[in-house]
Amino acid sequence: MQIPDLAKLQAGDATEWRLAFDWLYPTAIAVSRNKLGGMHPSEVEDVALIAMEAVIEKAQKVSEVGELKKLLAAITHNKAVDLIRKLPPPTIAPLGEDDEEIAFDPPDTTSPLDDLDQRELAGLIERCLEQLQDKCQSLLRGTFVEQLKQKELAEKMGMPIGSVGVFISRCLKKMAEIAKKSGIEEELRVFLE
Repeated sequence: MQIPDLAKLQAGDATEWRLAFDWLYPTAIAVSRNKLGGMHPSEVEDVALIAMEAVIEKAQKVSEVGELKKLLAAITHNKAVDLIRKLPPPTIAPLGEDDEEIAFDPPDTTSPLDDLDQRELAGLIERCLEQLQDKCQSLLRGTFVEQLKQKELAEKMGMPIGSVGVFISRCLKKMAEIAKKSGIEEELRVFLE
């Protein structure tokens, strides 16, 4: 991009000012966008154009053409800050003395049937577990009932830690097969996935 001639700009040459506009505008829009990024693009552009007008008025006081960009950047920044200051502050509901710590109390979503559903599910799981070999029963009870970690299960069962996860996976597959044969696969789907 061609740099405009400062002498022609100061003389008011319209052609040179068109060239200067093309040279300066990217700086103005970049500074404005940086400062007002969350605002509407038209507001960002308005600030850039207002800053361009201010630079045109001050072009007579500049000694080098490169100073125009610095001056434009400073003016654009200041105009953007002015706009931000003119915006109304965000509205936040005032807290009263009693409103300082309002605890959220969610509605009770439990149903009397929930407890029954849990007992039925536990009964179905127990029926499937009883059909598994003792080792699988112990592994699954340790994992889901006692909530033991694999290291603890390995020590309890006397098996290598690396094989615990594999055995749990196999036992769950066997339990899924038992549930499928018993016709209760859908009820235990969440537990077995």
